[in-house]
Amino acid sequence: MSDSVTTGRLGSPIRAESGAGSNRDGDVVSLEEHDSSHPIELGQRDITFLESLDDLGQTTPLDTSFTSDGLVIIETGSHVGTITLPSGLQIEVTPKQTVTRLLWALQYAFDTPVETFDFETSFTSASSFFDALGVLFQAELQTVLDHGLHRDYTRRREIRNHVQGRIDVQRQLQRPTAVTTDFAVEYDEFTTDNLLNQTVLASLRILLLLVQNEKLSSRLKQQEQQLREFVSVEPVSMTDLRQIELSRLNDHYEALLELARLILAREFFEDVRAGERRSLALFVNMNDVFERIVERAFRAAAKNISNLQVEGQASIPNLVEGPHAVTMRPDVLVTRDDGTPVTVADAKWKTGSTSSGDVYQLTSYILALEAPGAIVYPQTGGERKESSVMGTYPLRSIELATNPDVDTYDDYVTALEESARQYLNAIEGASESVHDRTEYA
Repeated sequence: MSDSVTTGRLGSPIRAESGAGSNRDGDVVSLEEHDSSHPIELGQRDITFLESLDDLGQTTPLDTSFTSDGLVIIETGSHVGTITLPSGLQIEVTPKQTVTRLLWALQYAFDTPVETFDFETSFTSASSFFDALGVLFQAELQTVLDHGLHRDYTRRREIRNHVQGRIDVQRQLQRPTAVTTDFAVEYDEFTTDNLLNQTVLASLRILLLLVQNEKLSSRLKQQEQQLREFVSVEPVSMTDLRQIELSRLNDHYEALLELARLILAREFFEDVRAGERRSLALFVNMNDVFERIVERAFRAAAKNISNLQVEGQASIPNLVEGPHAVTMRPDVLVTRDDGTPVTVADAKWKTGSTSSGDVYQLTSYILALEAPGAIVYPQTGGERKESSVMGTYPLRSIELATNPDVDTYDDYVTALEESARQYLNAIEGASESVHDRTEYA
């Protein structure tokens, strides 16, 4: 399972430009995943902003094309989120087509307990998307606060009137000679004001700019005040984030840190002019969230079937030897306790028909493991069929119940995990049937 990937940019404040589409405050274009807009008129700065998303080095959250008369068509993929263009036009991408309860999907993916949070929202706009992130963040942060903020040794470099730690000779020599009672010192302090907690505070302050629900915003502000008593406001980069390593002493931060990565993974524009409005883009790739959901559902299902183990992003044998060999890591590998492969699965967050690329990828896993395989899709109600590889190994496309007709989160989890369990039971049943026929022969 890959890490959740967020694509986003937050630009400097900008001034509205004159001309076509110059001031679109309050205008909203609402799209679903894998959708396209009607032709719309955009100014050049809006177009430049959209095209700049291609420079992120990841899957582009939005694609643009042009009609013969210069109008713009915006196409979406598997990313969910929002973008506010320089003109003020807001583009929302929601997962309504595949998930009616985005909060439940995110909650299950990150295994976040929010049962005690009496906040409910209808997920029909990008604002509720940020509220969903906010609900999870608030719940995870409260868990951390109740547990206690993590303390760690942090290097300090200060000017003091007494020696603490060791004297920084280079800085001390740069001090004015007349100041004989001030010392440039360097020491390690065991404190809550460390990179991990600064990361949490930095992401919380950004999240407060995005959530719309007043009750949620109020609770997040209370948590910010609590953090500010022990943690300073510092800029946190993705390089800083990659340096954070959790241990058994602070593993209760794991889900909170993942949510912080979603919020902080953004880059800054340098080429926008000063003004009153910020251009903002923040998207989450639902493929990565769905991989989390599928792995967790298969793990839960396997617990009820004896002798099965589940591994996410497992390294499996390669079919190709030599310089053309590539790493093969399926989203889910199910094995018996002795390591024998039972089935391999790849998660695909899409609602259309099965693509040739999906089939080729899974086929390579099946041949490498000599085991059945499945492409796992979100629930759409479509017909899913079974094929075979080399006339021997079943290849199926199945749906996980991501959109069940239920009223509670517990029922949502039950339906989700039951759909995974049905597939594993079918694989086990087919395996036993083959074993019985072999013995009879």
